[in-house]
Amino acid sequence: MAFSFGYSPWLLLLCVAVAGGLTYWTYRATVPSLSAGWRLLLGGLRFLALALICFLLFEPVLQQFQSTERPPVLAVLLDDSQSMQVVANGDTSAARPSAARSSVRPVVDAFQDEAMPGTTRFFRIGDGAPRGLSGSVLDSLRFDDARTDLANGLQAAPEELRSENLGGIVLVSDGQYNTGQNPLRVADRSPVPVHTVTVGDTTRQRDLRIQSVTTNERAYLNSSVPVRVTLSATEGPGQPVSVTLEQAGRTLDQRQVRLPSGTGEASVDLTFEPKQAGRRQLTVRVPQLSGEVTTRNNAQSVSLRVLESKRQVLVLGAAPSPNVSALRRVYDQTADTEVTTRIPTPEGSFLEGPLPDDLSSFDVVVLAGFPSTSVPDDITQRVATLVDDGTPALFFLDRQTDLSAWTEHFDAVLPARPDAPISSFSEASFRVVESARQHPVFRIEDAEGALFERLPPLQIPTSAWTPTPDAQVLGTAATTSAPLLVLRRRAGLRTAVLLGSGVWRWALLPSELRAADPLWPGLASNLLRWASTEADDSPVRVRPTASTFGGTDAASFTGRVYDESMQPVSEATVDVTVTDSTGTEYPYTMDPAGQGRYTLDIGTLPEGTYQYDAQARLGEANLGTDQGTFSVAPLRIEYQSPRADAVLMRQLASRSGGASYTPQTVDRLPEKLSGQASFSNEVVQQSSEAELWRTSLFLIAILALLASEWTLRKFFGLT
Repeated sequence: MAFSFGYSPWLLLLCVAVAGGLTYWTYRATVPSLSAGWRLLLGGLRFLALALICFLLFEPVLQQFQSTERPPVLAVLLDDSQSMQVVANGDTSAARPSAARSSVRPVVDAFQDEAMPGTTRFFRIGDGAPRGLSGSVLDSLRFDDARTDLANGLQAAPEELRSENLGGIVLVSDGQYNTGQNPLRVADRSPVPVHTVTVGDTTRQRDLRIQSVTTNERAYLNSSVPVRVTLSATEGPGQPVSVTLEQAGRTLDQRQVRLPSGTGEASVDLTFEPKQAGRRQLTVRVPQLSGEVTTRNNAQSVSLRVLESKRQVLVLGAAPSPNVSALRRVYDQTADTEVTTRIPTPEGSFLEGPLPDDLSSFDVVVLAGFPSTSVPDDITQRVATLVDDGTPALFFLDRQTDLSAWTEHFDAVLPARPDAPISSFSEASFRVVESARQHPVFRIEDAEGALFERLPPLQIPTSAWTPTPDAQVLGTAATTSAPLLVLRRRAGLRTAVLLGSGVWRWALLPSELRAADPLWPGLASNLLRWASTEADDSPVRVRPTASTFGGTDAASFTGRVYDESMQPVSEATVDVTVTDSTGTEYPYTMDPAGQGRYTLDIGTLPEGTYQYDAQARLGEANLGTDQGTFSVAPLRIEYQSPRADAVLMRQLASRSGGASYTPQTVDRLPEKLSGQASFSNEVVQQSSEAELWRTSLFLIAILALLASEWTLRKFFGLT
């Protein structure tokens, strides 16, 4: 116990002395005269009141100290994931939580023994933060988490017990983790030793699993779609097995592949032809091997979107030239594109056949210098009408381009217009505008946008070109800053123009520019993709956050709602109906998030393909609808490695200063903990402070002393 003051205690003594002197001077003689006893009583009352006032004015604080002992706490983290069932069962493919519970029982009993020093706290870990267990620990374990995050458990346990005397952590697991960061990094920074108990069989057992299934993200009706399947075998028998591709229980393809003898991989290529458009979910299966440890990893699903037809592109050249060849080579190699090319001849006809009578089937028109002076006006007008009607167009300037025809027929859709109908050409390098470096047309894999300036120069017109007010300049000439690549979006129509000839040079780069090889095909493909992307101007837009959700991932949606003026509507009611493959409907209502945005989380769904329909209403008014599809795939990641990883568990223990055990040797841990200085009672010094100058009891005492003095003075008639 100790006192402290807000000011010097010597100054307090001086104030008390002054208070004593004033009191003595006041009561050394009284009128009327009182006896010495009464004067002493009255003086004492006043002095005590003044002394208490001085005492409290100096802000006294009473400090009290108390020492307590806290017993050590041992945090036991129990792996509650599905993989524990596999490693515990050993020779069966069936899920048995009871077998996993039996394998963990010796560990739990050892830590619940009365000989266990300190206090034991049990937690279950899996795909999220650890959760405390109370009551019957074993009955609380379900072994059903679809992921294992060991690192999260090791990090969260010290935080959960930060107010207690944590002396150690025990991790009871098979050592298989498949989400989160590497637990070894967490063990390196652990504030307490991590002791590990490896549960399950560590020997390699026979297992056949589907390692990966790869196919196209998009496919087309009645076209062959490849599906690449990679199998991984442990203790394989070296015999052939059938690999089956299914959709909704119907076999699409089946191939034989020979498994390796021992441990290894094997691949097989399957194919199928989709007969219906929409999102489709495929499942690859392999049969069970004799003596296989689990069949939970013998199937894997993948989804893809089936479109009715490929993107139809009409490429029109000015004349046979390497520029047209460079464009056509890129588009011919684009998987979702079907190209029709027409090159005019000096006689007015076209190479590769006449221009199709019906141009409305084309999704994009690419004018690679078209039209030249040899093209009749009626042909040019047909193409101009197609673009005016809303077909996206890409314009590539060429030396043979008839600029008069461009300005006469395409003036309303061109992103930039020439100041003169005839122009000469000079050479200049292409430079990406700084503000446009993140534009989608420049997102090219394996290449940097800065390499554009190192590409061979283009032949650019010497006459000035003026972009339209609603156009966006993405590229300029490096020397003159004249516009070279200009994009335009107007009333749903997308057009772009590249005002430079000689792109064939970009397709045939020397070896020293090998790093820039992806630039030309990437730019040409991105321009085509940008132009053909439909502008979404619907008033109601509801989309799933993923095209395929994992088996334990919550299916969620985002939505936007606009009125007829395309202004956000924040007070709408957005109803979403999800329909599964059997026709069962599940109604939901989206939650408003402000500014016309809406969200919906419907939780986990069974495996399958789903359709959703959304309707937005404002009061009684219908604002619009939207619909789409998504799929849910089974999550079998916990069954990918059906054996315990004892090596990882030993590394976790050694890096953190702990020891590694098995269920048969874990009974040694209590004795080891008893001998560790880090696992002992902790003496905690607790201090408390009381600010006496804020205590009402002293105020009451001062009032009582002054009131007593005043009453006695009135009684004796003192002046």
